[in-house]
Amino acid sequence: MDLSPIDCKQVLQQIELYLDGELDPAMGSEVGRHLGACSPCMDHADFKRHLRELLKAKCGCGQVPAHVLERIRTVLGEEPDRPAGV
Repeated sequence: MDLSPIDCKQVLQQIELYLDGELDPAMGSEVGRHLGACSPCMDHADFKRHLRELLKAKCGCGQVPAHVLERIRTVLGEEPDRPAGV
């Protein structure tokens, strides 16, 4: 049972910032706790982490261009949540 005060939707909206280490410590801790208790959200985070590694390896760049991230989000059916940055 997930006792986290934030729900899956909130976690998935913050996942990019969490993976970048850009959340404030309190929110980062809440997201981390939720991920530890929610397999679907953890799977989503793992997929995004793996996708980032793959893009970095294939692109040979430190940052994924904004248009590429927006296209990926569109294909995945996600709403844009912030400017580009990996």
